[in-house]
Amino acid sequence: MKTRQACGYSLILLLAALVLRAAGAQEVQGTATNRHSLWKVSGQRATVYLLGSVHFLKADNYPLAAPIESAFTKAAIVAFEMDPGQLQAPATLQKLMAKAMLPPGETFQEQLSAKTYSQFTNLAAEVGMPLFLMEGLKPAFGAFMLVELGLKKLGFDPDNGVEMHFYALARKQGKTVIPLESVDFQIDLLTSFSRQESELLVKSTLEDMANLKKLLGDMVTAWQTGDAAGLDKLLNSMAVEAPGIFKRLLTDRTRQWAPKVEALSRGEKNAIVIVGAGHLVGKDGLVELLRKKGLQVTQE
Repeated sequence: MKTRQACGYSLILLLAALVLRAAGAQEVQGTATNRHSLWKVSGQRATVYLLGSVHFLKADNYPLAAPIESAFTKAAIVAFEMDPGQLQAPATLQKLMAKAMLPPGETFQEQLSAKTYSQFTNLAAEVGMPLFLMEGLKPAFGAFMLVELGLKKLGFDPDNGVEMHFYALARKQGKTVIPLESVDFQIDLLTSFSRQESELLVKSTLEDMANLKKLLGDMVTAWQTGDAAGLDKLLNSMAVEAPGIFKRLLTDRTRQWAPKVEALSRGEKNAIVIVGAGHLVGKDGLVELLRKKGLQVTQE
């Protein structure tokens, strides 16, 4: 596994690690349903679809459900959290790696408690991850690399994620692609964890790697069945356990996106907004925020 490859997907992997931690604290049962993680916002002249994304899937999760593919087909505009085309651009990786480095003289080991570092090195040895990859990097990136390796061993890959699937189609079909936030914003978000938050992130990842297969299965099932309550339950435990991280990564960003999605609904062209499923569900999710603004939002 290459450090540059891991960092290219690092925000995606971060969100995976945090949501998996939440899933480990709550048992969510999938139920048979005809619904999907897809909502329709009905404007006067345009329809905006909100598609909850899973950032990593298996190749055999495709094709996606017909209503999801149909919503994409109807849209002239496709909005993503950021521009997926910049995800692995050399300039993006260069900026990310520069901010991922610890200050001169500081080491990966001294950022963590002795117990957490020992557990990290043991697991890294088990999965065959060389520790020299961590030299000079902030601890969160160690968690990213462990998650990436675990995901790929189970057949999950960000290249098979919903964003990458629809970004490729959008480019092929000449649709307008817009980002809800900049890559620079996401890099700053990703590299700004305090030492305490880094310890929590690494500890949580270590605890959940042992049960990764079940946690992934539960999450994908909730997404496939449109189980909004189940997805919300998964994320609520993260809000309690890591409120500062949850607020910065989920709540604050969702609120910043709401006016942009509202503007699309008042436009002239149909659009689809593809963001992590956690941004759509719950009392602070996009669905409820838009309903509070008086928009009609229905689950498909």
